[in-house]
Amino acid sequence: MVELIASIVVDLSDQKLYVYNQQQELVRTVLVSSGKGATPTPMGVGQVYDKYRSVTMRGRGYVAPNVPWAMCITQNGMICMHGAPWQEQANEAFGVPRSHGCIRIPSPHARWLFENTPKGTPVSIQA
Repeated sequence: MVELIASIVVDLSDQKLYVYNQQQELVRTVLVSSGKGATPTPMGVGQVYDKYRSVTMRGRGYVAPNVPWAMCITQNGMICMHGAPWQEQANEAFGVPRSHGCIRIPSPHARWLFENTPKGTPVSIQA
């Protein structure tokens, strides 16, 4: 059994997400894709406000149906951490900024995070 995640840190400079347990031990490091230059991921400290197994995301110039394992980390739901099967299907590597501001995570890791991260878990996004 996996213990619940206590905190998540997203480092935009290395495009990695770091997962910590209750003892503040690093339990997983995941390569991600954050916001591209025109649509950067905002830095700061938030938390997991909402979780959706599958959700349609809409923004300026795009509609993305069936986005899996989404955990929204801003109160307005505009910035989320989620799986990105379309990126995987296009064989586009993670570790490169590609999103409209969200944190894209390889699907197996996104599912694991979704299943082990309670609402209210602190999330820090830094450069």
